[in-house]
Amino acid sequence: AQLINSSCPSVPQVLKSCTEFIEKHGIVDGIYRLSGIASNIQKLRHEFDSEQIPDLTKDIYIQDIHCVGSLCKLYFRELPNPLLTYQLYEKFS
Repeated sequence: AQLINSSCPSVPQVLKSCTEFIEKHGIVDGIYRLSGIASNIQKLRHEFDSEQIPDLTKDIYIQDIHCVGSLCKLYFRELPNPLLTYQLYEKFS
């Protein structure tokens, strides 16, 4: 299953939900540097794949806030074309 929602031309729901949640609950050291528990990341990913907007205030996500940040990083890693696109690579390097 893909995290990418191709029908939404603006900010994807997974990024919107995760970043809003992190801004409200996750202002901790290393929020994007530290990884969450792999099983929690996969559970959260599955919830986004099967529901429109999962409940991020569940204890499992509050207690492992890093899994929400990890899901954001996973989303960007799985993009078919990177955020800083291949076409712009030469200009950046």
